[in-house]
Amino acid sequence: MSSVVTHQPRERRVTVPFTGPVGGRGPATWGQTAIRRALRALEPDDHQFNVDWGGLVEPGLTVEAALEAVRGLMYVHDSLRTLMHETPEGTYTQELRTEGELEVGLIAADGTDTLAVAEALHRRLCGQRFDPARDWPFRVGLVTRGGLVRYAVMTLSHTAVDGWALPRLRADMTSLVAGADPGKLRAGRAMCGPLDEAAFQRGRAALRRDESARSFILGNLARTPAHLYGAPAAASARGPRYRSAVLRCPGLDGAVAATASRLGTTSSTVLLAAACSAAARSADRSDFAFQVMVSNRFVPGLADVVAPVALEGVLYLPDCRGPIEALTPRVWKASVNTYRFAYYDKDRLTEQLRGAPAADTTCWYNDRRGEAARVAGPAADDGEPGPGGGADAPGVPAPEGSLTWSVPSDRQGGVTLALHVIDAPGALDLSLTADTTLLAPDTMEELLRSMERSARGGR
Repeated sequence: MSSVVTHQPRERRVTVPFTGPVGGRGPATWGQTAIRRALRALEPDDHQFNVDWGGLVEPGLTVEAALEAVRGLMYVHDSLRTLMHETPEGTYTQELRTEGELEVGLIAADGTDTLAVAEALHRRLCGQRFDPARDWPFRVGLVTRGGLVRYAVMTLSHTAVDGWALPRLRADMTSLVAGADPGKLRAGRAMCGPLDEAAFQRGRAALRRDESARSFILGNLARTPAHLYGAPAAASARGPRYRSAVLRCPGLDGAVAATASRLGTTSSTVLLAAACSAAARSADRSDFAFQVMVSNRFVPGLADVVAPVALEGVLYLPDCRGPIEALTPRVWKASVNTYRFAYYDKDRLTEQLRGAPAADTTCWYNDRRGEAARVAGPAADDGEPGPGGGADAPGVPAPEGSLTWSVPSDRQGGVTLALHVIDAPGALDLSLTADTTLLAPDTMEELLRSMERSARGGR
């Protein structure tokens, strides 16, 4: 439960000058362009796709050490020093700066609920949109108590990072806090930012990969129905068009691992199979198609890049029926190529789709486990897994997950549904945002509960 602070302590602004070893201008990457176009379509509510990072700092850091680590992070990762510009032709370029200044907010929470102050700061930083052409894509706020930083609140623009970049940021921040040299952290990495990646994308190997990916996606879209949930109904004037629901599932992480072990597959495949089964049932059909977010960190040279490298692959499954034991092998076979063919130039794909038969690309799936990143001092300990983190005991019914609802902005880019799997303490959160003209709230709830049952090995 969130804490509430009745009086927000005064914030002091500190300017952190930073430098970087390289600079330059060039075309935006495929990932930068794709996310910039998506954010432009959501304006002025594009802040809803800001990327959160930070949290409790243990055992506490001096302000000087925290600011020095922030300065070092700006040096290590080019994307944090990169601005994006739109050309008159409607394309995008990137500008990598070699120096600048970042304003960091400091709030002393002595005598106040520190967590409540941090949560209020998080809501404010995350609730502000970035101007990619003018704003550094990184905001930092530090909450202190007793002279030490206890919470770090950080928000990043999605034009600079995707969720799979957070583990690398966390690892580098931890190293910097421990005294690592920023230059040595950069050394030996194949690419240090999106300008390097843009150069890579002009090479023969990347262009071959792009062509193969677009060919595969076009084939899957040719088999995808025009409407997975039927034609949209008129939006109701009595309530919001979109609703969001989060089902917290105690012990689901362990149960999924047990199901995967029993079936000889991965937890990612089990969760994706459960999602396909539940979504197809909710649409009253046997087939289904998801736009599946793919990290693309397996592409040679991209493992350590902090940039928006992830893109959507297209998963089409002609038969989503049957128990999880029968469905999982089919999903694994289909998903292997979906993951393989997801690094491409989306602008070129969009051009190829002009005049093609309609295909429903409005249902999204994103397995975001592993994104959570806690900022920690050098002596911090992650501790033991929380209660409920193991597999379900044989013969013992799993505890029913708790469902919470919220109302997001109606600007959702025309999606029918967006289904996310997110880490939670001793649990997994299944998060669903959906268009209620196509999925009523009771259908949304049944989709989530059906997915949980399937992932646990049931029906």
